[in-house]
Amino acid sequence: MSGYRAISARYGAEREAEIALIYVTEPMDRATRIKDDASRDPVSVMKLNFSEKFMTGIYPYSVLTSVFCPVDKFREERFTPAKLTLSVQEWCGHVMLGLWPSPGGARLKGMSYFASEGDVDTALAAPDGVLYEDALLIQLRELDGPFAGGAAEWSGPLVPRLWSHRQAHAALAVESAKITRKNVSDAIVRFEMSYRDVVKSYDVERGAERRIVAWQSNDGSKARLVKSERLAYWTMNGPGNEAAREKIGLDPGGRILPFDS
Repeated sequence: MSGYRAISARYGAEREAEIALIYVTEPMDRATRIKDDASRDPVSVMKLNFSEKFMTGIYPYSVLTSVFCPVDKFREERFTPAKLTLSVQEWCGHVMLGLWPSPGGARLKGMSYFASEGDVDTALAAPDGVLYEDALLIQLRELDGPFAGGAAEWSGPLVPRLWSHRQAHAALAVESAKITRKNVSDAIVRFEMSYRDVVKSYDVERGAERRIVAWQSNDGSKARLVKSERLAYWTMNGPGNEAAREKIGLDPGGRILPFDS
């Protein structure tokens, strides 16, 4: 678990934000792609929950993206995502999106309180070798896949973040992207990504646990790592366990702390 001080761009303004990255391995049924401790045909996945919270004037936003990347052999190379989901809650309503990658593309399902978006159940065409931006916070740690072994550059098709798609209120489409790698220091490697009008960078530890230590985007969004800790967080739901939030740099009272604090 890692806690970040962050800035999230929304409605043309930069908002102080709280971000937590939660990495956990769990069994997923190969057919249903749902967590199943009793599955007869399981695949072990690394799940990343990307939790983002910020205020927009009078009302709050809560954004959760979940990425499920098989550790075992599934269809393609390890850590190619098998499922990606997004839920967004704010005072206007809530939105849910899901992607189920398959050969040749992915199944996209969604529900929205916007009439113009409504309910969606459609196919997203995508070529073999496509990357998903939401999965980069797993894959850029170079556990396996196209960035393992120190490759200097990658170019190819990429599906943007589900949250970016939701913010744009536009159809999700595959983009032509480029990712380059450079050594910032003995301790940090930087991955710089660009597609369309988007430019982002991710700083990753070169050794140890290969944590994501920072990222930033040309829309003003950015984040920096505060603390990390291994915690069985699902057991820590009793009164008083709020104090453990300090172990990952988050405020025990749930306040969103300033980026520079």
